[in-house]
Amino acid sequence: QCDWSSDVCSSDLRASLIYMFGGEYQARDSLRTELRTIVDRAVSASDDPSQKYRVTILNSGSPNAFALPNGELYVTRGLLALANDTSEVAAVIAHEVAHVTANHALKRAELEKFAQTLPQGLAPNETIDSETLQFLRASFSRAQELEADEIGIKTIAKAGYDPYGAARFLSSLSRLSNFQTLSQAGRRMTFLSSHPATPQRISAALVAARDVTRNELVEADRSHYLETLEGLSYGDDPSGGIIRERQFIHPRFDFSFTAPAFIKLENTTEALLGLDPNGTTAMRFDIIHSDQSPAVSLSKGWIENVKIDQIEETLITGLNSATGVGANSEWSFRFAAIQKGSDLFRIIFATKALTPELDRQFLESIKSFRSLRAEEREALQPLHLKIVTASESDTVEKLIAQMHSVDRPLDRFLIVNGLDRPKIKSGMGYKLITAD
Repeated sequence: QCDWSSDVCSSDLRASLIYMFGGEYQARDSLRTELRTIVDRAVSASDDPSQKYRVTILNSGSPNAFALPNGELYVTRGLLALANDTSEVAAVIAHEVAHVTANHALKRAELEKFAQTLPQGLAPNETIDSETLQFLRASFSRAQELEADEIGIKTIAKAGYDPYGAARFLSSLSRLSNFQTLSQAGRRMTFLSSHPATPQRISAALVAARDVTRNELVEADRSHYLETLEGLSYGDDPSGGIIRERQFIHPRFDFSFTAPAFIKLENTTEALLGLDPNGTTAMRFDIIHSDQSPAVSLSKGWIENVKIDQIEETLITGLNSATGVGANSEWSFRFAAIQKGSDLFRIIFATKALTPELDRQFLESIKSFRSLRAEEREALQPLHLKIVTASESDTVEKLIAQMHSVDRPLDRFLIVNGLDRPKIKSGMGYKLITAD
């Protein structure tokens, strides 16, 4: 439990959150000023205009934002890159502020306390399983998300922003989610998400916006907002590892690793994750500090109730390594441990059916682990946004031809610019993603 009035608690939590999300991002002054203006306007129109918020931009390429009861407000650069005007950012900020003003954190804590005492209060012959409790918690959180959306839309309308900004941003978020294979598979594999399905949120946001729309002018300043995004870092920060198609490159730990062709990669704060489009083959790659040999580490097991057998010691690009296999009722696994100094690199492949050909591809991927060449390390420049104004002769094809080192450039262009079809307007500003 955290006492929000405690400076020590607040400071420790802030440091942990910033570290978890890749550190604080040093944005240009124009973007920081714009964000501060949006926050102040949204808070002034909120149910508690006296609450003060300190805004921190996190160095994460994933779109995310959250506010804490102590007035700490966090926004990732990935969210700022996905938004396309001031009203969209205002909608996100107002949503997070609504969680605070509606005491959602306190209500969730009360629900948790109730859930912990519920089994003891049942009659002798009654039971409640953990999955039911988890479902109740998730349903409660989904209701809070929808409530925060509604409050946030009313707030930005009151502040003079376009209330339809929330629906536009949610639509962009949905496009990004559909683009990411892991997100698609995640929706298929779980029904306990704490967030409502995005189509449900978009529909509710449109209804809420219609209810508060007035005839007076509202703000959705796209051109000025895009100007503040010039040079903003996009995607993964190379210092935390970067994905280039099938290859994962990590300059700080000095290695490169190539995944099998059928697996799409996603870098998270905890591990490199991979999944095939059907959700039947998955991968996890992480790094731990260990003084155990690769074979000893494997013998102790990495997954609960999965024994690792057929452990074989080997050398991978001159590094002490070991591989093994295991299985449970649903999955078959291929494991690998690679030692480099005090770091132990752990690779887990999981599949519904481990065929000899599939295992061959797993082992080939494992053996691709190697140190970086000097020219590779020097070439690792972060991607960033470049803002251009479309001319009458420009087409989407001409614009995306300027995007370099970007996978699936057309899809990326449409997503980052909030477009549902490849059509542009002369005189309008657009974001390009480039390493130049």
